[in-house]
Amino acid sequence: VRCVISTGGGLVCKMENWGKLQTGIVVWLDVEPEVIMKRIEGTDRPLLQTEDPLQTLKDLLDERKDKYRQADLRIEVTEEMDEDAVASRIVYELHNHIDDNPPAWKLAKLKAQSEGLDWVK
Repeated sequence: VRCVISTGGGLVCKMENWGKLQTGIVVWLDVEPEVIMKRIEGTDRPLLQTEDPLQTLKDLLDERKDKYRQADLRIEVTEEMDEDAVASRIVYELHNHIDDNPPAWKLAKLKAQSEGLDWVK
């Protein structure tokens, strides 16, 4: 099954969740806390109902950063990027990632062909 699963940032806090995510390609949208705060303005984020929501967000990101860094792809999202620009960047980086990390069957096919076996025409 091919699908995209968009999760909240806290999903990585539980090892069993992280293990399931790693069965696919994990993309980390790396966004500065100040940009996140602008983008979520007017929404109700329970974890940010504090005296200093920006500092709370920075603390949460710091706690989770080691897990985020384990993602297959890191997409740096800037304030200037809209949803279409972010999606385009993800697609571009995914193509590069797949080209650089071909599936095992593709490598096996290339090896077989280099040895004179054309097992799939």
